[in-house]
Amino acid sequence: MEPVLEQGAQILRFPNNPELVKELKVEELLLLEDLNRSETYDERIEIRKDLRDIREKLYEAIKHAN
Repeated sequence: MEPVLEQGAQILRFPNNPELVKELKVEELLLLEDLNRSETYDERIEIRKDLRDIREKLYEAIKHAN
C-alpha cells in the first residue's frame, strides 16, 4: 500500500479593500441578471463588455492583496 501524500494548505491573502471587492461582486451579479433579461444581441454584447471590465477590476483587486 502506497503512503498518502499530504498536500499543503494554501493560505489565501485578504484583499486590501474588501468593500471594493464586495461592490464589484454585487455589480457583477447585477450585470449577470441584466444579461439574462436582455432582449437583443447588441444589449448582450454591451453587457458582456461591462462584465469583462468588472471581472478584470475584481481580479486586480484580489491579486493585489497583502
